[in-house]
Amino acid sequence: MTSDALPGTADPTTLSACQDMAAEFRRRAALHVTADVALLDACAELGELAGAYLKQSGYAPSAGAKGVAGAPPSDRVRAEFGDALFALLSFADAAGLDAEAEFLDTMNRYEARFAGAGSAAGSGGRSGAGTGERRG
Repeated sequence: MTSDALPGTADPTTLSACQDMAAEFRRRAALHVTADVALLDACAELGELAGAYLKQSGYAPSAGAKGVAGAPPSDRVRAEFGDALFALLSFADAAGLDAEAEFLDTMNRYEARFAGAGSAAGSGGRSGAGTGERRG
């Protein structure tokens, strides 16, 4: 993450600071959104990110984490990622979630789930955020 803060904002070195920056921007721009509208916006932005990434890859099978033949993400992919992140942070804010606390909680769950699992993630088991597991 870069340390290029916007004028009049905190240094965005934490997810909480980024969430606060997004909330402050929405306040200044009079963009008042409810959680349901923010969630729909986040879904739309994720779709746009997927479209940009697929277009960059030529709709080819996955080329791995480095993109197509090691090419860096395009400007369009980067922009759509930023839009999706802003939308997710806006949803978190509207829903009363602390994005950083939720992320850290998720990382702790993943660490516990995969501790000592060795290569379990590559053995066909489900991994990642889409496991359907709910916090209890």
